[in-house]
Amino acid sequence: MDLKLKEQERILSEVLQYGLTKVWYYFVGFLFLFLAAFFMFWFFDHAWWGVALFFILIFLGFFTLFRNYYLWKKNICYITTHRVIDVEQRGFFEKLVSEIPYDQIEDVHGKISGFFGMILRFGTVSIQTGSGKVKIILQNVKRPLQLQQQINEMRERYLSKYSTDFSGDVAGIINDKLYELELPDLYKVKKTLDKRIDKLSREN
Repeated sequence: MDLKLKEQERILSEVLQYGLTKVWYYFVGFLFLFLAAFFMFWFFDHAWWGVALFFILIFLGFFTLFRNYYLWKKNICYITTHRVIDVEQRGFFEKLVSEIPYDQIEDVHGKISGFFGMILRFGTVSIQTGSGKVKIILQNVKRPLQLQQQINEMRERYLSKYSTDFSGDVAGIINDKLYELELPDLYKVKKTLDKRIDKLSREN
């Protein structure tokens, strides 16, 4: 996916689901191919329907393997210097993109559960906003507690850098924040700035 990064924004890490959690789907795909190869001569001895069944198994095998790999590569979470972006590919024709800027993150929760989760150290990371409107849930990720810590550290670093300190360079801080806004918000800011500039011009 081609991400549209904001000014001075960089991707720090890309998080995929832990590969071993997908083993079952690969097993099913290879099972179809194994059955097709093992019974190939039997299938071809049974006229057209045997040949059709052979190619159906071949198709199901490769389709299952390809779909599993495709969804694994496309379901990805980006940790950037400004926000968390989650790309959820739900199928070949459906994709959901959610993002939470660090200054809107209220809580980050990491959890490891289950026997295999404890042994292989994979689990779930939940990211919640203060308003509760956006919630990102990263399932079956490797080392979820370390990921939770990384997001919290990036959030603290972001807030300390962009917090509004009126004893410092206010204009510089505002200028940096403007690069994070989308076009509709920029028009609102422009309208406010025009009013403020017009008022100050009249006073002077």
